[in-house]
Amino acid sequence: MREYKSYIIGGGFIVGSLVLAVILVALRSAPPQDPPSNEAPLVSSTPIELRSGALQVRGTGTVRPPREIDLTAEVGGRIVSVSDAFVSGGTFRTGDTLARIDPADYQSQVRQARAAVTQGQFEVLQAREEVGIAKEEYDRMRQRAADAPEPDSTELGRLLFREPQLRAAEANLESAQAQLETAQTNLERTALVAPFDGRIRTTQANQGAYVAPGTPIAQLYSTEQAEVVVPLESGRAALIEGLWQTSARQTDEPRSATVTLTYGGTEYTWDGYVDRVEGALDAQTRTVNVAVRVDAPYDTRPNTDTDTDDDPPLAVGSYVSVDIEGRSLDRYYAVPRRAVRNDGTVWTVEADTMLVMRDVTVVQHVDDQAFVTGDLTDGRPVITDDLPVVSDSMTVRRATE
Repeated sequence: MREYKSYIIGGGFIVGSLVLAVILVALRSAPPQDPPSNEAPLVSSTPIELRSGALQVRGTGTVRPPREIDLTAEVGGRIVSVSDAFVSGGTFRTGDTLARIDPADYQSQVRQARAAVTQGQFEVLQAREEVGIAKEEYDRMRQRAADAPEPDSTELGRLLFREPQLRAAEANLESAQAQLETAQTNLERTALVAPFDGRIRTTQANQGAYVAPGTPIAQLYSTEQAEVVVPLESGRAALIEGLWQTSARQTDEPRSATVTLTYGGTEYTWDGYVDRVEGALDAQTRTVNVAVRVDAPYDTRPNTDTDTDDDPPLAVGSYVSVDIEGRSLDRYYAVPRRAVRNDGTVWTVEADTMLVMRDVTVVQHVDDQAFVTGDLTDGRPVITDDLPVVSDSMTVRRATE
């Protein structure tokens, strides 16, 4: 009986708790609800800029020398002297002797060859004299004997006048002269001479070293010009008119270019020109390689800000940007690059509050700008923000600057 009463009391407590909970929920006040906002989205914008004239096709590349060679020994021997410029980074002029191989053996060969030439000359003179004597003797014999035959041109006749001996002496002289020329050439080759104005990249031998013919002595590169090979995608390359027919060697007015180097936080520029375009596309990147050249890249130029000679050279190995003169357009627009959407449109703000989608054609990207053509208006705001939901002619609010 007691257990039955306990069940009744427990059940009543549970039922009462549930009833109380229902009453509390029913009496709870509803949370305040804000009315839906009808305010237009806030957007950032920048004015469209109308432009005209020649486009600048921008690319990047590394400065390299147009000529670079290994200076090699053409004769063997010990290096007995080197010039002060014979160090990494040393500068030289055309015709400077950078190193010299011991010439003693080659001077001896020249003297021997000269002696052989002198001997050969004597033998030729002697052979000619003998030919003359033989002819005089034959003439006297004919005068004594009226029926003596005329000399003929057969081998016997030539032997009679000792002509073969003369030809042999002349051949020996010619051989001795050739040996003398070779000896003199080898002697000249003991001096390793610079073939152009330039600098030394590295040296592989130095004074006191013994070198054999063909041994590299130093690596040289020219400094009369610098070259930058600029890889361009086909779209940007197409902006350069007559690119595939461009050759600085075939025109008096090559297409101009500007090379820019950033050094110590300051930009330095050089005037250059398009020298040529490499005939084949790069197999890996599928780009067109345009070779731009700059004259006198190592010449010292006064700094325009301080009037001091502290501008850096356009050194080999420098990473630079290059602007090449492209084709001219009568009318195109500059907009921020982020304002051009993936579907080829820009969002302009018209009548101060209406977003209008306009189709554009991208002509070129330069840094954070895009040059486009289309139905645009100079100075009209173009939206640079992304919106989660967008539709043509929707209302927007422009952020004040």
